[in-house]
Amino acid sequence: MLISEQKIDLPYTYTAGAMQRAALNGLREGRLVGARGGAHVVVPARPFAVDGTRLTEPVDLPDDGVVEAVTVAEHLGGAPVFALIRIEGATTPLFHRLASPVEPGTRVRAVWRAERTGSIADIEHFAPAG
Repeated sequence: MLISEQKIDLPYTYTAGAMQRAALNGLREGRLVGARGGAHVVVPARPFAVDGTRLTEPVDLPDDGVVEAVTVAEHLGGAPVFALIRIEGATTPLFHRLASPVEPGTRVRAVWRAERTGSIADIEHFAPAG
C-alpha cells in the first residue's frame, strides 16, 4: 500500500445565509438562536431541517437543556467530554463539550466565554445547572 501526503490548497469563501447569520450573531451576543419551520425547531439555526423542511423563522432559545447522550474522547489530550444536549424548545439536540462527565438526563447550562467572536466556540462548555 502506498500512502502519499500532500498539501492541497483549496481556497473558498463561505457566505452565511439568513439563518446562519442569526445564529452567529446570537452567539456573539451570548444567545442561542434556533430556526423554526413546520414542526421543527433546530439549534443552532440553519436553513433546513434534517428531513429537508425549510426553516424560515429565527427563534431565541434558552441556554440550558438536558443531556441525552455522553461520550468521552479518550484519544484526545485531557479526554474531553462531549454530549448531545436537548435545548429547551428545540426538536433536535446540540452536540457540545461538557465541563465534566454527567449522566444522561442531567440538566446543564451553557458557560459563555467572556470575549465572544460569533462562533459555537463562544460557549466554552456546558455545566450542570444549579
